[in-house]
Amino acid sequence: MRQFINILSLALCTLLLASCSPKKIVNQMQQNISVVGVENITGSVSGGWVVTLRMENNTGYQPTLRAAEGDIYFDNTLTAHASLMAPVTLPKKSVSSIDIPLEIKVHSPLKALSLVLRFSEKNFDGIDLALKSTVELMGVKKDVNIERTPAKDILNQLGYN
Repeated sequence: MRQFINILSLALCTLLLASCSPKKIVNQMQQNISVVGVENITGSVSGGWVVTLRMENNTGYQPTLRAAEGDIYFDNTLTAHASLMAPVTLPKKSVSSIDIPLEIKVHSPLKALSLVLRFSEKNFDGIDLALKSTVELMGVKKDVNIERTPAKDILNQLGYN
């Protein structure tokens, strides 16, 4: 009887560990991490940009944004390409301001100047974004992509007015 209880206990522990695999944790985390809002967008065309997000992490884990890149379109023209300059880690069980440093490669200098003016005025009409990113947690990577979408829609959804 004691051996049966030991085997049953071992089986239950195995099931518990399997149900808490890193992949499952990563999928569950999506419901517990959110962007509360966009706090600030600063920078220059030549020096790069910093997007400051207010983020909430209701988990006991610290996910890391390993890679991110995006295309910025202005008046249907590819104007710039942004790339994450360094990994960004979100603190666990917190609401935090997170700086996301971006390197900008300009494809159309005149449109980029207009784009900077639009961003400074918080006027996002005619600006579209396409984003690709990779988030890592406990060695598991997950890709998050947003197809080309009006910037106004994305930023309004994130609370940046």
